[in-house]
Amino acid sequence: GLSSCLHRLPSARRSAAVMPTPLRPRRLLLRGCMLGCAAAAAVATSESVSIYKVGFPDLELCGQEDHVTKSPLNPHWFFPMTFGGFHEGNCSDVGYTKYARTQPIAMHGHNLTFDLYGPTQTPTIDLSVEDPSRGRKVRMKLCLPLLQAAGQVRYPLYIFGHGAGCSAEDYIYFCQVAAVASVYHDSPVGPLFPADFDTAAAAADMAFLSVRLPEMAQDPSSPLHEKLDGTVILGGHSMGGGTTVLATGGQKVQPSGVAMFAPGLFTKPDARPFLHNVTVPAIVVVGAMDCGSNSLEKQARPAFNGLRSADKALVVVKGANHCQWTQPSEPFLGVCSTFARSECHRVSHAEQHAAGQRLLAAFTRFLQPSSGRSWEALERDLAIGEAEGTWTFVTSRSPPGKRVRSDCPCDGDLGVGIGAQEGEQLLV
Repeated sequence: GLSSCLHRLPSARRSAAVMPTPLRPRRLLLRGCMLGCAAAAAVATSESVSIYKVGFPDLELCGQEDHVTKSPLNPHWFFPMTFGGFHEGNCSDVGYTKYARTQPIAMHGHNLTFDLYGPTQTPTIDLSVEDPSRGRKVRMKLCLPLLQAAGQVRYPLYIFGHGAGCSAEDYIYFCQVAAVASVYHDSPVGPLFPADFDTAAAAADMAFLSVRLPEMAQDPSSPLHEKLDGTVILGGHSMGGGTTVLATGGQKVQPSGVAMFAPGLFTKPDARPFLHNVTVPAIVVVGAMDCGSNSLEKQARPAFNGLRSADKALVVVKGANHCQWTQPSEPFLGVCSTFARSECHRVSHAEQHAAGQRLLAAFTRFLQPSSGRSWEALERDLAIGEAEGTWTFVTSRSPPGKRVRSDCPCDGDLGVGIGAQEGEQLLV
């Protein structure tokens, strides 16, 4: 601190430094000492992060450096992040999970060690389809798994609605599990902020695509040609979860299932009255440290309780929050990229994404007709994750005493019973 810095001065100078004096050199000496100590403190308290860049150092790979001190005073973080096109996080966040090699690379006069990864999902493309019944061009970001697991060449289709103030590209990590069509419409303020809040139109877009995209899979000119297995899942994050309810319960389409992450039912029109129209299998996922307006008690549990699905699950991922379901891609402003960075959490982005991918994969295996898997098999998958300490869960078949756990507020521990009445909170 300042006192230790001052004690490194000669005694006469130290005495002068702490006494008011009109002499400018001594003021400069004290100011320099204070700045130096502040800089040292900033470095000491900075967190260690990973940074990555797609196309570095080879065009077909993603380079990732771990254990980088996050500080503007550290040139190995500041210059790559500010001028080099690097991002904070992991290559796995953008679909590069196949380890290639570890390579030292000279940067800023030092040899830095990068882990290099190859892609496990296709490049994301911008696709638009005309809906003649509304005279509307429906737009989406589309990507698919790249690696064929055990000879698999066809995949489930996951039609996704983004969160408020988030971009369609923020969720492309799900493309490692399914063919993802992330629906969006151009923001009226351009790239400055993703102001895409028309949930009624987005719900109609999702309903339209649930029929049109499987049809396109029969067209040899389509990027989906012979890529879909017939399973159609509707879902989304936050506002996109409420949009899913509007599409399934309001537009009354019948997908194979719905998968919602931290759903927000505060759409226009409000999604709550349409919950009872949803009867297809459903999974609702929320973070245990999602403690704002989308918390377990405020949104996820009411959504779970309101669905009339015979088979449904509510999963609470430990240490996860609201915005880490995204991988922010906004070039300027975004709700999760700009305004929610201080959200509490106990797992990293990569860990939360991995939990989401794992849950979606388990749910899709249950839904795929060729898998022959029962709901009981899905519950066994959920039980394994619970035993590992990754999440807690309840389903429509759980015994009344089984509970899910939340950590809201962040310094507390609150559990909600599956049989609790609306608004009832049960301490565990």
